[in-house]
Amino acid sequence: MKKALLVSLLSLAAVSAQAQSMYGDVAYQMFDTDLATDPAAIRGIVGYQFNPNLAGELVLGTGIRDGKDSSFGVPAKVKLDRMVGVYAKSSFKVNDSFELYGRLGYVNYKATASTSAGGFSARESDSGSDVSFGIGGSYYITPKMSINVDYMDFGDLEGGLAVGLKFAF
Repeated sequence: MKKALLVSLLSLAAVSAQAQSMYGDVAYQMFDTDLATDPAAIRGIVGYQFNPNLAGELVLGTGIRDGKDSSFGVPAKVKLDRMVGVYAKSSFKVNDSFELYGRLGYVNYKATASTSAGGFSARESDSGSDVSFGIGGSYYITPKMSINVDYMDFGDLEGGLAVGLKFAF
């Protein structure tokens, strides 16, 4: 009886050890705003897969395209300076090639808005933190590389669609 229990525990530990792994994800993050041109960012994720259905993630991002608009002929720009977040990611493998996932976490950000007209200019920065969540899917090209598409809501920072590549180490 003790041998059977020991073999069962060792088998469970081996399966758990296989599921644990580090991964990285790089994505083009779009933001759905009320501006005429929406801002965009490059988003990087470093994650640790605790088991087949649960991972922890650190998210870093910075703006690569300004949001632009004008009011009464006065142009304005909005830029994401930085975004940092921590997330729990729950995933479900549909088959060997496709996975669905959800994220829940907390994000901190800083954004800057600027405008100029008639020789005058103004600049205002805003930073904050908020609860953040999202849903997405991964299509595995190889067992260690996938194409990801997700929608993230970053609270006051808005949110939007992201497309990226994930690499497991």
